[in-house]
Amino acid sequence: MTVTYFKIAKHNGSNPWDVSKIATDIQWTTDIDFSAGELKFTLLEVNEGFFPANGDAVSFQWDGNKVFYGFIFSIDYKSDETVSITAYDRLRYLKNEDYIVWPVGSSLQRFKTIMGRIGAPYKVVTNNTFKLPAEVSDGKTYFDMLKSSIDSTLTKTGNRYFIRDNYGTIEYLRATAVDKNTYLPTKSNLIIGDKSLLTEFTLSKSIDDAFNAIKLVREDDSNKKRKVTYKTATGSSASQWGKLQKVEKADDKLNNSQMETKANQLLHQYNKETKTLSLSAIGDMSVRAGSRFYISIQDLRDIGIGTREVLATKVTHDFQSNWTMSIDVEVL
Repeated sequence: MTVTYFKIAKHNGSNPWDVSKIATDIQWTTDIDFSAGELKFTLLEVNEGFFPANGDAVSFQWDGNKVFYGFIFSIDYKSDETVSITAYDRLRYLKNEDYIVWPVGSSLQRFKTIMGRIGAPYKVVTNNTFKLPAEVSDGKTYFDMLKSSIDSTLTKTGNRYFIRDNYGTIEYLRATAVDKNTYLPTKSNLIIGDKSLLTEFTLSKSIDDAFNAIKLVREDDSNKKRKVTYKTATGSSASQWGKLQKVEKADDKLNNSQMETKANQLLHQYNKETKTLSLSAIGDMSVRAGSRFYISIQDLRDIGIGTREVLATKVTHDFQSNWTMSIDVEVL
C-alpha cells in the first residue's frame, strides 16, 4: 500500500507538480455532519521553482484508489523548511452564505439549486421526492440550508440523507434504508471486529442531546394567543433520566392535528440515548463517512450489542506504511 498519485496544480488544474515522493503525514477525514472532507499533509522539501499557494488544486490517490480532490486553504511554512498543508474538498464552498427564497420542494431540489449556485459537478445517487414547505433562507450558509431541509425530511419521514464529495463530484444520497430490501450504495459486507481489522474500541453512551418532554408552541397572530401541544414519554426514560424538556416553535399554519403529529415526531426523534462507538482499525478504502458495514466484537456482545450493521459518521485515514483508520459509528 502506497501513494500512487499526488499532485498539486493551479486552481484550474494547470502546471501540476508531482509531490508523491516528498509528502508525509497524510491524513484524510470525512464527516457526515455537513463538513467538508479534509486532507492534511506535510511536504518535506519544496522543489526549486515550486511553492504551493492557497487555492491550488490537490489530487491524491492511494494504492490506485481515487481518494481526494480539493483545494488548499491553509499553509504553514516552518523553520525546518517543511510545509504543512490543509486542503478541503468541494464541500468547503458550501460555507458560502446566500439569500434564497425556497418554493415548495424537496431537499434534493434545494441541493440541485445550490450546486448550480456554486458551479460544482454533482450526482444524485438516491432520489428524494418528499416535499417541504416554502421558506426564506436569509444570510445562511449553504450547509445550513441543506442541513435544515435534510433534518426536516428525517423528522417527518425517518429517512436520513446526506451529501459527500466523491473525488470532485458532490453526491446526494441516503444513509438509512426504508426497509431491509432497499438498496444503499454506501452499504458493504465488510466486517470490522475481533478477527477482522479491529485494533481497539471505545463505546460511549450519552443523554446530553436527549429529551423526553416536548412542548410545541404555535403563535396565532390573529388573536395574539398561543396554542401549546405538550407530549411526554410514556416509558421509563423520565424516571431514569429525570425530565428533559425541549420547546420548539411550530409553523403558524399547522392545525391541531398536525401539531399533535409533529410533537409525536419530535418525541420519537429525541427520546433516546445516543450510543457512539469509536473504532481503531487497519485501513480499508471502502470505509468513509456515510459508509455502512458490520461490527462483530465479543466484548460488546457481552453487554448486549451483537453483530450488526452500523453507520460511519466520521472517518480519519492515516496513510502511513501501517495504514490505519479511526471511525466513529452510530449504534442504534
